[in-house]
Amino acid sequence: MGGELRASARTGASYAAFSVWLTKHPLEEDRAYGALSVRYQVARYCDYLETNPWPAGDPLRDPVARDGAVNAYDAYLDLFHTPTATLRQIRRSVEHFYLFLGLPAR
Repeated sequence: MGGELRASARTGASYAAFSVWLTKHPLEEDRAYGALSVRYQVARYCDYLETNPWPAGDPLRDPVARDGAVNAYDAYLDLFHTPTATLRQIRRSVEHFYLFLGLPAR
């Protein structure tokens, strides 16, 4: 997607591979070009990960670090009064990303 958010160096390769994988494993409610699309939400999450180094673990590979990062991201989105329905869609998108990465379910 041309105008999509840029995934950073640390998350970029995983995000790019996820975008390809997603075409074969879509979420039913995904809107490919909408603000709630899985690709858009995962790109935003990857950008968020870059602002939080998580020195105690890698949230792309370590389930404990992943849980901490996802919980912190939820708290971050809550600062902007993100509606509950939107938060559910964002969480589902991020969970789909972790399914791709092969981490066990939260």
